[in-house]
Amino acid sequence: MKFLQTQLFALAFPLLGAACSSESPSPQATDTSPTTTASTENPGAGGTPGVPTTTATGTSTVPVFPVDLPTNGALGPIALRRLNTPEYENTVQDLLKVAPGTTRQFRDDDASLGYKNIAAALTVTPLLAERYAITARTLANTLDVAKFAPCAAGGTETMCAEAFIQSFGRGAFRRPITNEELTGYSAIFSREQTRSNYAGGIRLVAEAMLQSPHFLYKTEIGEGSGVDRKLTAYELATQLSYLMTGSMPDAELAAAAETAKLEVPSEREAHVRRLLGTPRGMAWFTTFVTQWLGIADAGYVSKDQGAFPTYTGSLSVAITEESTRFIGRILTQSNGSLETLLTANWTLANPELGTHYGLAQAPTDWQQVTLPVDQRLGILTQPAFLVATSKARESFPMRRGKSLRSRILCGDVPPPPPELMVQFTILSDDLTTREALAAHGQAGSSCAACHSLIDPLGLAFENYDATGAYRTKENDRPIDASGAINAISPEIDGPFANALEFAKRIAPSQVLKACVAREALRWSIGRETVAAPSTDPNVIRDQVMISVLAARLSTNNSDIRELPVALVLRDEFGFRSDK
Repeated sequence: MKFLQTQLFALAFPLLGAACSSESPSPQATDTSPTTTASTENPGAGGTPGVPTTTATGTSTVPVFPVDLPTNGALGPIALRRLNTPEYENTVQDLLKVAPGTTRQFRDDDASLGYKNIAAALTVTPLLAERYAITARTLANTLDVAKFAPCAAGGTETMCAEAFIQSFGRGAFRRPITNEELTGYSAIFSREQTRSNYAGGIRLVAEAMLQSPHFLYKTEIGEGSGVDRKLTAYELATQLSYLMTGSMPDAELAAAAETAKLEVPSEREAHVRRLLGTPRGMAWFTTFVTQWLGIADAGYVSKDQGAFPTYTGSLSVAITEESTRFIGRILTQSNGSLETLLTANWTLANPELGTHYGLAQAPTDWQQVTLPVDQRLGILTQPAFLVATSKARESFPMRRGKSLRSRILCGDVPPPPPELMVQFTILSDDLTTREALAAHGQAGSSCAACHSLIDPLGLAFENYDATGAYRTKENDRPIDASGAINAISPEIDGPFANALEFAKRIAPSQVLKACVAREALRWSIGRETVAAPSTDPNVIRDQVMISVLAARLSTNNSDIRELPVALVLRDEFGFRSDK
């Protein structure tokens, strides 16, 4: 084992040294230059194009960018990104042809910025490293040597092993292996072959490769001597594949990498559209949508059984499946539009969900049903979002409002003041949540500025309890579900009657398009987008990409399937910065 560890370190060191020579810029280092009001000639300018920056006092400004924004450059700094848990599982499944769920002993990755693929959060703990080692050994020990490394009569075992190292390594590392790697892994094979046999040597090589950083990490290092480094054809194929499927390149992408076709933007577009049309690609893109909305883990949110005895484990599972199926239906059988996502008056339901919705006629399993238009419109009024943003017993409009403002509208939410002292007051238990908040409210206090930004949004969803069930009364008192958008943008600011009017107002807006563009970029590049205003090229490039993605939505009927297309069509997709 000591020999194996030495070989792994020697094979990994050159890559680790190169990758660690550059780090992603820290969000704390973001430029904080003063902002100015945007003109109508540049509506896409700002921390998120078209989305104002909100200060702690609730005022709103939109910074202006120079007119001569760059049209190309690097998408970001060079990087070494660990596969997250789903990516690891998908890659093992595709590489070793094993059944889904074979490696499910890994815990879920922590979310950062709402996503589970942010590189800065994908660290390797000693426990995870141990898990990788155990899993690699388990997978290698069950490897079908006759299938993966056949050795016909007439060929030497050494020659057969070298052929396996080259073929298996090409898949595991998503590129051809180097001569140095071939020598190193051949030595591992030879030592174990002598100790045991041919199959033992092959399996030890597989075990070593499955622990290599070249397998566990995606590289974005590129080649060249300038500031902007061009990704290799194999890195480009890897980036595109994990962007679209969360797994290693398939045969078509691998072949495109061999012939350097992916340098042509139209070739990249063709592969994006092809992969988006596959079940794996559509499921992976749905993962982005659910993480953006904050509903991916809604099924794990527990509710008070005393208050909600009908909220069963099966219903909890169903509400997550509903939203996943709903998103999938929009992406595959509808127009992929943001407006449909937020304002559709239908959903897909099973009998238990039909009861939860109060439908007069129970649907069959996952039947498309029309919902009452005075109660439900779009995914924000589906139980998954409402459950994920509430407490065990209470609807908790502050959490709902914060989620709506920060994740759906990309508005700032100032942190609580450091001198905050929360004082609890005994209130009558027959008040509505709105009345209770008003009684607790401290107009003019340091809390008021922040709560004026989030509470009016959350209170508009008071027609839905903590389980997402519709209601018109709370504690036998009528619910006031009016709300307001404050200090986001003149395009959408102002009062509205309820959650349905909120959805209809923001659905066609440029604010929403710009916010989804920012979130799609974060998901795609696995890092924080650097906020404006600034003249730093890295900051401007992020903002340019957000503007490009938002513009793609504007010219394609808000079809979110066009977001990855717009990204890969840009030259920046194939470059990384060495500074």
